[in-house]
Amino acid sequence: MLTSKLQPDGTVQLSIGDESISLTAPEMDAQIEYLAKLRAQMRDRVPDAPPPIHTVISNPAYSIRTDSMTKAALLRLRHEGYGWLNFELPPLETINMRKTWSDIVFKLGLDVAYGEYEGPERRVNKPH
Repeated sequence: MLTSKLQPDGTVQLSIGDESISLTAPEMDAQIEYLAKLRAQMRDRVPDAPPPIHTVISNPAYSIRTDSMTKAALLRLRHEGYGWLNFELPPLETINMRKTWSDIVFKLGLDVAYGEYEGPERRVNKPH
């Protein structure tokens, strides 16, 4: 069984039996990315339905970029463990999301009175 432990020097020690290695944060990031690519190729697909909620990242930093040629939007969300996750949204999905968010704003009774927070930790890049 693989075990992991955060070391006092900030590295993570991974152990299997009597063998162990220590990874720095950049090395851990590279391994997570590599394992995610392998996971995407496995016969058992990631389920289409989301799993039960165990952890929630509150108020994550995000970035949105657009491509005027393809009309696609690149949504980037920052997860403290997985790093920056990138999602390309085709034009129709961007329109669908606009409706979904408009419905949420209406349902929650939100309006401009709440103001628009533009702090650097929230919006990395403005849409263009």
